[in-house]
Amino acid sequence: MNFKPDFKFFAKKEKVQDFRTLPIEDVSPELQEKFKNKEWRKIPITESITAEPKHLEVVSNIPISGQAMAWPAYYKTVKEGLENDGEPKGIGELAQKIEGGIQSSPIVKIRAELKFKLDEAQKMFDNDPSTSNLQLVLVDGYRKIGDQRTLFEAYHLYVKSEHPGLSELESRSLATKMVSEPPKDAEILFEILKNSPPPHSTGGSADVVLVFKDKIDIDSDYWVEKAMVPFGAQFDEMMHPTYGDERSETSFYEKKGKEENLSIEDKKALEYRRILYHTLAKLGLTNYYTEFWHYDFGNQFNALMTGKKSAQFGFAGSIENNQIKEDLTAEREAYEAYSTKVGSFEAGRVKRHFGL
Repeated sequence: MNFKPDFKFFAKKEKVQDFRTLPIEDVSPELQEKFKNKEWRKIPITESITAEPKHLEVVSNIPISGQAMAWPAYYKTVKEGLENDGEPKGIGELAQKIEGGIQSSPIVKIRAELKFKLDEAQKMFDNDPSTSNLQLVLVDGYRKIGDQRTLFEAYHLYVKSEHPGLSELESRSLATKMVSEPPKDAEILFEILKNSPPPHSTGGSADVVLVFKDKIDIDSDYWVEKAMVPFGAQFDEMMHPTYGDERSETSFYEKKGKEENLSIEDKKALEYRRILYHTLAKLGLTNYYTEFWHYDFGNQFNALMTGKKSAQFGFAGSIENNQIKEDLTAEREAYEAYSTKVGSFEAGRVKRHFGL
């Protein structure tokens, strides 16, 4: 019997387009207006502020297969001179502009549900040969209220210097485009923490970047910026002398021009932004459109972006007897380990570096 091959069977199948190469759709004007008017604050939160802080997961600061890793952007390393011997203070433009103390904890924490999502994203990168060289790095997660205030005031000073004609109210409003402002008045603050906490203070926000695995150097304090893939902008880019915060917008390179007309550098930025965006979106995370690095899950930002009527996550701490309570177990453990290494007197001098 003569065998006649079925050439239709052997025909080359049409290649399915990788979902990560698709353009990032711009956020609708209606949704942008809702963010501008801070309508996310009106979305009810299902969990209440109880006497106990919520559980947060600590993300490892070493690379582990199938897991996202962490490296805190606003951490100032404990060194002999206490002020980093003139070295940059933290990662990203905002951290390096801040003089003196910033977020001091060497630990990055997020909600367990969000950590699971980020780990799933890393598994997706690891299992695809085209992205197996990439590591997802969490540079900021849960943010204490004091740290949130420090970051806001630092950025607000810049906004005022760039727009001297604005009133105090107008400049503060403009600054909240990039950094949420917690009020100083305790009564108002408690009300906000109950009903509309800053997204990072819920533990449901993650500032993430991608780095090349072969450039990871955990023996160096600020290796992330050198290892980061070319996103076409610095992490936390808000004060660039030419672009300001313009390049930080997630779809900046989508809008810049037709893909075939972009430079090689711009095409790379477009590619890596799409990879990060679509991978996390597939897992249910939403991006805050003004920051290519900011993603949310379970909080009011996420609810507004997805059209949900309520948010799961509220303030990750709690309020009891007019006092803010936070779970600082991990920070205390890190401090105790450091104390054992250098002695209690020396450790006491830099206790603030551990967020205690």
